[in-house]
Amino acid sequence: MDLIALDNNNSNNGNNDISITSIVWSPNGKMIPVGCENGSVFIYSIENSKLISSSQYHKNKIHKLLWIKSLDNSNSNNKNSNGFNNNVSNLSFIEQIKNDMNLFPPISSYFDSSKEDSIYLGNDIYDRQFDLLLCCDSNGNISFLVFGIFKIVSIDLLSLIKSKYSSLHFLIKPAKSLNILDITLTESLNKLSIMIETDNGLLMSITLDTSILSLKKNEIHQVSLQYFLKSQLQISLDLHLKDIVSKWKDCQQQLTSKWNEFEKVLMDYGYSSSIEQELIGLLLTGVPSPPTHQFLINNINIKKLKTIETTYNSIREILIKFVLPSFLNIFHIVTLLHNNSLQSERFQSLLDQQLIKNTLDYCGSFGMKLHNLETVICGIEANFSSFTSWLYKTQCFLNEMQPDRKILQPFNELLIMSLLKKGLKQDLLFSLASNSSPSSTTSSPKNVNTSTSQLLSPYKFNSRSDSLNNSFSSSNSSDSSIDFQFKDIISNSFFDCYKEFKNKTLEIFSNEITKSLSNSFKIENIIPICLYDKNDTSVSHKFNCSLISHPNDLIYIGFNTTLSMSNRLFIAKRESKSKWSFTCFQLEESLGIQDLKFYNQQSIMATVSQDIIKSNQKKSSRKNTFLKQYQYNKTEDDDTEFEEKEYKKLDVNIPPSTILLDLLDTVFSCQVEDSFKSREIIAKSRISPITLELSTSRRIAAYVTRKKRKIILYELAEDERR
Repeated sequence: MDLIALDNNNSNNGNNDISITSIVWSPNGKMIPVGCENGSVFIYSIENSKLISSSQYHKNKIHKLLWIKSLDNSNSNNKNSNGFNNNVSNLSFIEQIKNDMNLFPPISSYFDSSKEDSIYLGNDIYDRQFDLLLCCDSNGNISFLVFGIFKIVSIDLLSLIKSKYSSLHFLIKPAKSLNILDITLTESLNKLSIMIETDNGLLMSITLDTSILSLKKNEIHQVSLQYFLKSQLQISLDLHLKDIVSKWKDCQQQLTSKWNEFEKVLMDYGYSSSIEQELIGLLLTGVPSPPTHQFLINNINIKKLKTIETTYNSIREILIKFVLPSFLNIFHIVTLLHNNSLQSERFQSLLDQQLIKNTLDYCGSFGMKLHNLETVICGIEANFSSFTSWLYKTQCFLNEMQPDRKILQPFNELLIMSLLKKGLKQDLLFSLASNSSPSSTTSSPKNVNTSTSQLLSPYKFNSRSDSLNNSFSSSNSSDSSIDFQFKDIISNSFFDCYKEFKNKTLEIFSNEITKSLSNSFKIENIIPICLYDKNDTSVSHKFNCSLISHPNDLIYIGFNTTLSMSNRLFIAKRESKSKWSFTCFQLEESLGIQDLKFYNQQSIMATVSQDIIKSNQKKSSRKNTFLKQYQYNKTEDDDTEFEEKEYKKLDVNIPPSTILLDLLDTVFSCQVEDSFKSREIIAKSRISPITLELSTSRRIAAYVTRKKRKIILYELAEDERR
């Protein structure tokens, strides 16, 4: 038995007390998404328990999750009304995307090797079959996430039902909320089937026509892959820009501390001159004043200054090695999206042509600012390199010692003068004031640290910083001779521009696509199944259900309820919009179904409990809980000896005002049937409520113990637990 503790230590909001409210297996059985009470969804690798991705598209708790793999229609030749083949092979555009990616370094090269383990690079996503993760919250909102990452559409189910179908049943209009009990989407993406429960006691089956997803699948797949690559590159930009600010901040703190020592020495000698004036005098005359002489001999550690110089060099390398390539790759992706948006027949409902054109124009402008930043950093490095080399030569001269040729480097007096005129305590990247004298123009390291760390958090770019908003302010007119200028980036902070650049590129994937697709979803039918009085506490209101989709848009519904007159497990088969047929398993009266899930296209699994009452007791002290497997269907590949169950079509149509359960109880009368398999898995009743999830590909059952937030796995292929 394996116990996997899933916590939220990787949550963006830092709250580790968020309860897990739902889980599901990925189609390949290698990942588990978990929905949380605050509306967030985390996807974990089942192989190493690492976090793959996190998102929060809902404000209410995630009540239900479904991850469905789309049918591979590469061999289909269906065409839409315009004659365009929407079901062409996915290989064409996927191979094109891979070829485009070969124009740039592999995605792993955009990250430091030490950080790769904590980042999901997703190299396998370009070889995966198209899939969708459906997230349902407690208010009846459903979001569709491609690969569990990119939201393409969302549905407000209650509003959809009430706006167009409130007349079908008298309880639909007064309903204030609904609960999604189960949901399934066919592999063709044409049909979405949902079981819901309204707050006024109506349980219904709803089928939606979602064929727009099938028609646009290849285009959605293509845009989603481009979005995923863009998001990975954006993470690279975020991480490395944060690293740049952190390194710059450390350098400024060390230098500010050193120049404060220099000012203290001047004050002790009674000098009123600034540190810049003292060093300019030394540069021009070669003769230091007494306090400058003392400071250079006793307070300057050239090796530490060289370390700062090395840090400046590493900042430039980060810009050249990581930041600029990441931006150029994003620029390339936006260019491809712009080309796609010009194909109006294919991408009209997915991409906003004018929005992408504006974003493309802004990318060019931001690229120039990024180039200017790299020029500024190079200029600062050159100035400081000359400055430290000059200080080292001067220190050796004052100490009457020969300089070490490995340390002494050539220097340029003009670059040194430029740096001194700007001000040693002036933060050349995050300047707060430009019209003050060099000695008084000092940006607070504390303020810079706080603002930059908030602004450049890899997953949070909403904080606004006054110190960064005033960055790159115009230089003093007296400094017009300075070799590196800030005129191209002074109108706005570079990091404000970056934040806008990020928001604009994200807007491409979050604007029109959600609105267009949801308007194309249509409800095919609504079937009320049963009705109960929520105010009647004397009656048990338990209702268990499960949905599964088969090829050719065939959908099965399994449900069991205490509201039925007999203890039965009903199976409904939906073959078309109006063609429904039914069967059932008659259960022993002593058995009660706690939860049920379709396991595959032949069988359904159910956790069944039975009270154990000893001879000297009136009430049961514990329960035996079994995992039972019922075979509801037989396929051509099924070799087991099994007589296929008879499915009956009701003699009358099922109008929306009819309660289906009443009809089924009248039609069916059958003997008690044994399950196909039966296994006792839990023998005690003192256990917190559990839910059941299944992975057909991995042949594993997972029980969630909500109280302890642990997952217990059972191997279904064997008689032993994992």
